[in-house]
Amino acid sequence: MTAAAAPRRPRRALSNDDAEAARSYAAALLGAAGGDDAIAGTLDDLDAVRDEILDVHPEFSALLDAPRVSVADKDRILTTLLEGRIADVALRFLRVLNRHGRLGLAVDVAEEARRQWDRRRGLVAVKVRVASPLDEAQERALRDKLAGMVAGTPTLQVAVEPELLGGLVVQIGDVVLDASTRNRLEQIRQRLIEGKTHEISKRRDQFCHSA
Repeated sequence: MTAAAAPRRPRRALSNDDAEAARSYAAALLGAAGGDDAIAGTLDDLDAVRDEILDVHPEFSALLDAPRVSVADKDRILTTLLEGRIADVALRFLRVLNRHGRLGLAVDVAEEARRQWDRRRGLVAVKVRVASPLDEAQERALRDKLAGMVAGTPTLQVAVEPELLGGLVVQIGDVVLDASTRNRLEQIRQRLIEGKTHEISKRRDQFCHSA
């Protein structure tokens, strides 16, 4: 499968127990996948499942996470839909999660596995949101700039979001650097609102003192 560029649906925040489970399953997935080439193929396949199926068809994602659907039915759905289309280890991973009642964590586990694999190789994933696509020179310049900000080699995950109007938003782990035109306009709007509020308050005070 080849991952398509599709808008990512927001992920729910994980509980401490779910986050710990995701880390454990991610480590097990990397161990089961084998060498680097096999790991890369497995993670790419799981990314494609997320991008081409789960994000595009949220009702299907909800079905797989629904307690009312039996484990056996979910297993049959996974096998029918994915067998022969993704790596065997990727399908086995999804079926194991299903048997343990953790299929709803599939995306979180896959993303955690990629983070763990990146750390092994000294890579730092950087999410970049831009208003329009970056050309090769722009991407290279951004990567060079980020190289001085992170402890490792930055790898860019670029998403195009025209609603940003211009500029870009960079996320490194939990740190978000918002240099988008939309954000700057919002800051200007807030300053204008605060200025007007201050002016109204000042005029009211003057009126009260003169009365």
